[in-house]
Amino acid sequence: MIQLINKKENIFEDNIAFVEQWDFSKANLNEENRILAITQVASICYQSPKALGSESLYNRLMAESQGLPSSSFEFVPVLLDPLNSKHQEILALEYSNTKKFGELICEGKYLLTNYRALVYDFENNPKAYSFDIRTTYNTLEECNIIKEHFKVFLYKVDFPTRSQMVRHRVNWQELSRRYVSGKRVPFDFYISEKMKDITSDAGDTQKILDICLEHYYKALEEGVKPQEARRIIPQAGYSQIWGGFQPTQLENYFKLRLDSHAQWEIRKTAEAMKELIEK
Repeated sequence: MIQLINKKENIFEDNIAFVEQWDFSKANLNEENRILAITQVASICYQSPKALGSESLYNRLMAESQGLPSSSFEFVPVLLDPLNSKHQEILALEYSNTKKFGELICEGKYLLTNYRALVYDFENNPKAYSFDIRTTYNTLEECNIIKEHFKVFLYKVDFPTRSQMVRHRVNWQELSRRYVSGKRVPFDFYISEKMKDITSDAGDTQKILDICLEHYYKALEEGVKPQEARRIIPQAGYSQIWGGFQPTQLENYFKLRLDSHAQWEIRKTAEAMKELIEK
């Protein structure tokens, strides 16, 4: 029920960078879908296909950060309807993470929030509710509303572009080079047109990248852990990262990153996202 919708390849004109659009609208339809969505996103950290649908990984992520669920739980969108009596109870609190990290949609008719916020609110103050709000699921009709308003993308971009992207207050989850070494997932590098012909005493751009990569693998051979060896990897390195956007977040991203003053690479991500949505 977590599906790839479409994909824009070669966005940096190097046959490497891409943007994919995914459908996570049914992630809160039932517990099975929650597990699939959360492990789908979290597995990018470890690059382990076996992690998909893993209940053990899901349970570990539930208490990842000092008892709070992993940020991957933010990729499970939850729609709350004030006309629903149970939803009313969740919305009744004057202050909650459910509201803080949610957004009113459909002219204020619904609140679009996320599962991580619900879990945090319940575990922080379970006595505030007459039932376990973590068991709040959405109907297929509600999932169709979510589909129109919650957009999820998977990107492969270089480190500087990634750094610009994560300045936006959006749900993010990235490939971790702390856990995933270059032996397990080889590095790719982005060399822009302006950099490819630059030469110094040490060699051209590609040569410099090769030297750094050789140094990285030598460090691994000497017993240095990937979390330390990764420091030698140049900024030209590629990463993969998930992004989940609510309507206002997406609008802001497009406003800033489609602007002619935005750096070319991040502008290409925004153009690709817009194209995929409009298909």
